[in-house]
Amino acid sequence: MKYFGYVVVAAIGLWMFGCEDKHSNYDKGYEAAWEGEEAPSAFWTSKEEKEGYESGLNDCWTYETGYDDGYKEKRPQYFNDALYMDGYKGGKKDKEGRW
Repeated sequence: MKYFGYVVVAAIGLWMFGCEDKHSNYDKGYEAAWEGEEAPSAFWTSKEEKEGYESGLNDCWTYETGYDDGYKEKRPQYFNDALYMDGYKGGKKDKEGRW
């Protein structure tokens, strides 16, 4: 019975180390896009990381577009997009010097 406990603990440990956390790969790609890093390699990275990178690029573009529009005092284009409006408000604050 003593050995059974060791086997169970070893099996759980191997399972935990063997399982890849797909969510963290997505996050890794998403953060890389926001930080301006190069696109992940087509050969060495997972599908989730590539999807995260693409999503991050789209979100980054949305935020930066809002920021630029707010800074240039243009009329907002996407009222219903929270990320765009956050960028827009940030651009307006920077332009007014309230940041």
